[in-house]
Amino acid sequence: MPELPEVETIRRGLRRTVRGKRIKNITISLPKVVRRHASKKEVINKARGKIVVSVKRRGKSLLFILCSSDVLIFRLGMTGQMLWSTPQFPLSKDKHTHVIIDFGEGERVLFRDIRQFGEVYLTTEEHLEKTLKMGTEPLERDFTLEILKDITSSSVRIKHLLMDQKKIAGIGNIYSDEILFEAGIHPFKKARMLKGEELKKLHQAIGSILNEAIACRGDTIAQYRNIFGESGHYQNFHRVYQREGDPCHRCNTPIKRVTISGRSWHFCPHCQK
Repeated sequence: MPELPEVETIRRGLRRTVRGKRIKNITISLPKVVRRHASKKEVINKARGKIVVSVKRRGKSLLFILCSSDVLIFRLGMTGQMLWSTPQFPLSKDKHTHVIIDFGEGERVLFRDIRQFGEVYLTTEEHLEKTLKMGTEPLERDFTLEILKDITSSSVRIKHLLMDQKKIAGIGNIYSDEILFEAGIHPFKKARMLKGEELKKLHQAIGSILNEAIACRGDTIAQYRNIFGESGHYQNFHRVYQREGDPCHRCNTPIKRVTISGRSWHFCPHCQK
């Protein structure tokens, strides 16, 4: 599933290509992708003819801020892609292309989603936060050590807390593994047990790992691509994720994998306490 670094990479590409352009039309070929409205016509009618004022990200969601103060939201799900098509580099619609945003003159954004867990919907800027129900953004300046301290005052395992979108927005399975290794924290540890230097290391690791992944254009293990169809390359720098049995880069202890609630957790049993 695309996480914060992948979605942020897509956002930056969309900001370069669609900001200030008018939506000529939207085609939605898979009705179930519109799950929060009575019909796809509501999304199409409210977005058609509107100018994209800006493109933002909130957690793992992409936000097209329209001149009408409506917000067109795409959630990528497990396999969602947003691809930019131009007359110079045209992309053809295939059976996995469920939404097309047409800007005219051959410029289009194609939303592809093989597993069909993604969605598109509309809300207003006024109701955006109430609709999304997401926690703090971990790369914003107001994500301070004190904020993290408040968030971690919980009895849940720290791995689960990092992936809780209502606590911290945008972190999933890949980056929670990588962050916890960088901070030297065992994923099973209860969040409220983190104190002092350990909490400081976690705060630093969240910023450094996410920014490192963004610099790599994200992590391409399967379907993820940026809007120009390019893969990310953070997967070449994994510390622990999907490295079961490989030697730890710090101590040579084999990386361990456990499965919890259908998800694989990776960690170094020596370096992470």
